[in-house]
Formats: sequence, C-alpha cells, structure tokens
Amino acid sequence: MEHKKPTYTTALRMAQLVALLARSWRPVPLEEITGILGISARTAQRYRKALNDGLSASSEKQFLEVMRTDGIEKWSLAGQSEQTAPTAFRVISLAVAKAILKSLEGTVITENVAAVQQTLLQGLQPSKRRELEDADKKFRYSGFGRKNYAGQDIALTKILRGLLHQRMLKVRYYAQWKEKEKEHILAPYTLLLHDDALYLIGAIKGKKQVTTFAVERLRDVALTGETFRVPADYCPDAVIDGSFGIYQKPGSQERFTVKIEFSETLHDYITTRLWHPTQRFSAVKKGSFTMQASLTNTREFIPWVLQYGSDAKVLEPAWLREEVCKELNKALGRYAAESA
Repeated sequence: MEHKKPTYTTALRMAQLVALLARSWRPVPLEEITGILGISARTAQRYRKALNDGLSASSEKQFLEVMRTDGIEKWSLAGQSEQTAPTAFRVISLAVAKAILKSLEGTVITENVAAVQQTLLQGLQPSKRRELEDADKKFRYSGFGRKNYAGQDIALTKILRGLLHQRMLKVRYYAQWKEKEKEHILAPYTLLLHDDALYLIGAIKGKKQVTTFAVERLRDVALTGETFRVPADYCPDAVIDGSFGIYQKPGSQERFTVKIEFSETLHDYITTRLWHPTQRFSAVKKGSFTMQASLTNTREFIPWVLQYGSDAKVLEPAWLREEVCKELNKALGRYAAESA
C-alpha cells in the first residue's frame, strides 16, 4: 500500500471519517463514505489503516472495523456493529415498517412488529421514550387501493410457519380465470408483497415449476407433517424476471423490447421510480421522452400504459401498439354505447 506524508487536509478528512461513523447508527457502506468525503476507495483504505495503526489498542479490536453484507463493504467504529441497546432509529424504523405494511394491519405480522417496537420503547430513557411515543404519527402511508388481510390472519400464520420450518401446506386455491377451486399440496418458498397485495411463491408437490398464488384466494390453509428443501438454484427474483409486475406465463418465453413515449409533464414521476429492472430513459426532447424495457409478457404492462391516457404512446413493437389501440377502442365503445 502506498505511503504519503500526512497533511492538514489528510488529517481533516480522517477526522471527518471518524465523525461520520460516530454519527451513524449503522455500519456505513464504503461507497457512501467515499461519496460524502469526496475521496477514492484507495485513499479511504489508507486512512483506515493509519487510524487502526495509531488508535487500536493491542488488546482490543481494530479502531475501524470492516464487515461485508451481500458483497458490500461497510465500515463502523469498534464495537458499533455489535450494539444491541434500543435506539431511537430502531423505533423509528419500525414505525416506517408499520406504515408500509398497512395492508397487513390486524395480522400476526404487524402485531409482532408493534410488540418489538414497544419492547424497544420500554428500554429507552423516559425522556427519549416521550419523544418517540408518537412515532407512528410521524410516518404515514395512504394505502390507496390496498388489499385488507385482517380476515386472513389464521391463514397467514400457517403460511409463515410453513416458510419458517419448511413444511408443506395443504390448500384449496380459487383460480379466478377458471372460476373454480382446486386442492394442492405445495412447498412455500417466498411471501411476496407486490402492489399492496400478498402472493405466495411455491412449488406444487410433484411439479418442478414454481407457481405464484394470490394469498387472498388460498382457502383452508393447513400445515402438513411433510417437510421440504428449497432448491439450491431457486431465486425469487428469477421467478418474475421479464414480467412487468409478477404475472408469468408457463414455459419459456422470448423477450421483446417495448418503447413508450411520454409527455414531458410525466418525466419526474416516471423516471424517479423503478418499474422494471431493465428500464432505460431518454432525455427530454421536443416535449417528450421515451422509456424502454425488455419484457416477456404484457398482461400488467398494457393496463399500466393505459392509465396515463394521452400522455403515453406505445412506439414499439407494432403488435403491442395494435393491442393497446384495441383496448382503447373497447373503452370508447362502452362510452359510445351509453351515449347513443
């Protein structure tokens, strides 16, 4: 590693590094550190070595500790990552979690989040506890269009046990498009929250293909005595890869690129949100901009485009333009019929 003569600027940056970590309530990613201090990763590593060489006691851990989570390098002060005392940030984080999980009010999930929050509050000093007693009022989520799972708490409890202990579930599932119920024995792999609705991803016994079930359409959920193992190559993200949302047609599917033109007025709204992992945006030009994405089906994509009315226009592929036009003509036909 390179050695450079310390300077006033170096000392100042090292002090800023220590102050940054001291103020943080969690280990800080190295990328975030370099961005805030305006230094390279190599320079940051040099600072860490100098601080550890000069401030680490022989009987203790290094002054600046390094940990890696999912391949991301994070730094913290000695012992900071091991702190277990209740903190205001943990209480606030749980308040945010409760707000986001509005759909799950009245279920075992939010009840347990609330219980943990109360436990943390009780461990705080009285003055700090008074500050945070109204933490839930400081964070709100509208839950516009959300589903309500309060009446399915028993089913959710069994699903959670199946996920935790890897036990098969016996269910009756109402297939909406077939308008009938069918009994299944399935292995629950992942509980997915999408668009304020819960879905259970799992495999039906005897089948390798992974299937997605809408939780509100699961009937008579029961745990069986049979256990299962999640396949080593299973990846939740791969289940919905290529879909615009979560819907997937069975079997392998070819990808195609969609291109949509939006009015400039929607630029901030569209470009600041994650709609699909492959999304790409163009710069605004002559009052509009474009979005591209690589998909495998359009079941959820077409309704998404239609909601923007005249501010959105499908450019490619041609067959998708025709499908959108058909949907618009159907809608217009319904209004025209009522007006006649």
